[in-house]
Amino acid sequence: MIGEFDLLQPGKLIRELVMMLEIERDPLISQSALAAKAGLVPSMANTYIRKMAERGLVEKHGSSRRNTSYHLTDSGRSRRAELTRRYSIETVRLYKYAKGEFRRLLGARAGELQRKRIVVYGSAETGELSCQTLIEMGCLLVGVVDNDPARQGRLLFGHTVLSPETLESLDPEVVLVGSLGHAAEIESRLAQLAGRGVEIITIEMGATV
Repeated sequence: MIGEFDLLQPGKLIRELVMMLEIERDPLISQSALAAKAGLVPSMANTYIRKMAERGLVEKHGSSRRNTSYHLTDSGRSRRAELTRRYSIETVRLYKYAKGEFRRLLGARAGELQRKRIVVYGSAETGELSCQTLIEMGCLLVGVVDNDPARQGRLLFGHTVLSPETLESLDPEVVLVGSLGHAAEIESRLAQLAGRGVEIITIEMGATV
């Protein structure tokens, strides 16, 4: 879980929350597994558990590593609920900020984009946010494509996610690359379409490629 993000560096509170969530899911979880989930070395995970136990949040049962289990106390469950609430509030704030940035990047060309057929390339989180922003701006979203076969076939804002091989059949005038991590790779795949006059837009740049 922790370690998937570079810029949102984890602190004490999020690690505490992650460990309590994992303990609640699996009381028999090992310290090494807890450490991996929380982005800690095992010795630090042990320190976290010891301190949470001293605060009355966690109880440790068992006399050996093989039969050790961890359990949240009533105070621990209350603490987990409070941290979850705070985490949810901050996540929503971050989402609203990201959404605002998408609108800012695309807003300057809203009038022009509203008159064009747009396909979003990518259906993960960034792609979803791209679709939502375009729809809220009144743009004509004609399709969504994704390289991942596991995502193909799902419904996203009324559009079935298709394979990129179907792109030309959607007759787009604009392809919005709704992927931050693979934008350069996707752009290279779209070079042929770009050569035919289809406009390629990337979220990072907010500009025509």
